[in-house]
Amino acid sequence: MMSMLRTHVRICGAALAALAAAPAAAEVVALLPVKFLDTSGEAADQGAAHLARLEEFGATLAEEMAAGQGASIARIDAATVAAACSPETPECLVALARDQGAERALFVVVLKTSTLIMQGFATLVDTRAETVTAQRDLSFRGDSDDSWTRAARFLARDLR
Repeated sequence: MMSMLRTHVRICGAALAALAAAPAAAEVVALLPVKFLDTSGEAADQGAAHLARLEEFGATLAEEMAAGQGASIARIDAATVAAACSPETPECLVALARDQGAERALFVVVLKTSTLIMQGFATLVDTRAETVTAQRDLSFRGDSDDSWTRAARFLARDLR
């Protein structure tokens, strides 16, 4: 009887040790579509270029955040947002992220104020408590693919 009890204790101890050594499940961060506002007043239509840069900005941000902190990044596309949240209120967007299984939601807006100056505003929200856990503002120069990519990488590092 005593050897059977020791065997059970060893098995339970081994199971607990395995659970303690197992990595915790990665936190899920929902990345909502990156918004863009152009107040530069430039005559040239750069709509297509900006749409491509917004998509690449979001992809780079998601990739860099996932690699740097071991988080799982769930990108929520514009069609999903439009179907679930019309109008797009903060309460609805946070609920959508929570319903998608995310513990946090990341909102990003890029503002182009001139040919040279771009600004980014990021807000990270705890979807359960519905509170802001981080806010970052950044300024970057140039409206090129390279400048947008560098800004996305910087923002991801800053949010880790």
